[in-house]
Amino acid sequence: MSFDFERDFEIELSDFDVKKNNFSYRYWIFEPGGSTESCKVDGDLVFSGAMDYYLYAIDARTGKLVWKFRAGDCVVNPVPEVDSEKVYTICYDGNLYAIEKKTGKEVWRFKSGDKCWASPSYHDGVVYFSSKDNFIYAVNADTGKEIWRFKTGEMAVTTPTVHEEKLLFGSYDGFLYAVNRESGREIWRFKTSGSLVNVKKFNIGKNIVYFGSYDGNLYAVNIDTGREIWRFKAGAGITSSVKFENGKVYLGSHDHTIYCIDASTGREMWRYRAGDRIGSVINTFNGRLYFGSKDHNFYCLNSETGKELWRFKTFHEVWSPTDYHEGKVIFASLDCHVYCLDAVTGKEVWTFETSTKNIANYTIGEEVSAEITISAPENDHVEEKKYDFSPVIEELRGEYSTKSEYAMKSEYKQEGDYK
Repeated sequence: MSFDFERDFEIELSDFDVKKNNFSYRYWIFEPGGSTESCKVDGDLVFSGAMDYYLYAIDARTGKLVWKFRAGDCVVNPVPEVDSEKVYTICYDGNLYAIEKKTGKEVWRFKSGDKCWASPSYHDGVVYFSSKDNFIYAVNADTGKEIWRFKTGEMAVTTPTVHEEKLLFGSYDGFLYAVNRESGREIWRFKTSGSLVNVKKFNIGKNIVYFGSYDGNLYAVNIDTGREIWRFKAGAGITSSVKFENGKVYLGSHDHTIYCIDASTGREMWRYRAGDRIGSVINTFNGRLYFGSKDHNFYCLNSETGKELWRFKTFHEVWSPTDYHEGKVIFASLDCHVYCLDAVTGKEVWTFETSTKNIANYTIGEEVSAEITISAPENDHVEEKKYDFSPVIEELRGEYSTKSEYAMKSEYKQEGDYK
């Protein structure tokens, strides 16, 4: 059946009904600028990608630049991946880059079909990464040649995670997938009712994978069977990567709250409320929990009690992962800086500035799947029509002006496609 917006939407408001299908997701589109949300410590180097097109290698002790590599577009990559010789980063130009760790020179690049956001993952000579083109890719780390690809039902903004023979990853189609890491063949899939965004590897404990969804739930799923063990409901969507440690799961939500959950039962142990949304990667070191927020602050809490120990104010939002180096915590901010703080006191040790202080503007689109039912007037013998599509209900730029749009829902295939 053909669909014509001008024809089919010339109706009174009372003539149709909107039924939400309980599926929503958010995505970010950055413009060029010096902002960064990327941080990875490897030895005495800090790797950070920025919206100025550069991947930076920074001396972890001094904060001085070691080298920088220019990619083809914004490097929106929270956790660059490393092996013994190379660092791997993805980019808005759709490429996965392999770069010499010591020199910053390009070794090879592999092109996907669209923008890339989440972190790549290295294991046993293979680099896995996801793309907005809906595919998860497995690429030979030495040659940059494709080994296999797996097609999900929507864009993929997830960091693939290896666990034994399985590769775990999520998609905006709401599924967590487990495939054979060598062949890409699907083993199982687990359905949530929201998009999955995971910019760091999944946390796994006692054969259970813990992950959040934009449906607001934290899930505990058995890795062997793909069956749910428990779920915990937060107050809003979850796009932060959760942290599992010492029988506890820590997660941040867009309801401005950090939760501590008992990993065995799924019961809440404590909660802490920040000043705005939490979408950054939570990390823990020596009994302290560290995370950033959209409220421009970087926080340190007691991981046992949830009591705030200190906070550090930046000049813009903090969505970056936190890493640790010799008693210091290192993270990045959209204010165009990478920060190094004393892990105990929160005092600044050094600050690294990217190539420009111009903050990168970004747009957030939020989509909710809905079914529109159009009914004919009582005396009009026209068959009832139904349209299934995803309206974009929120677009945010700068101080968040609101705009409504409509976009047709992407076709979804029940089985992965292999090439």
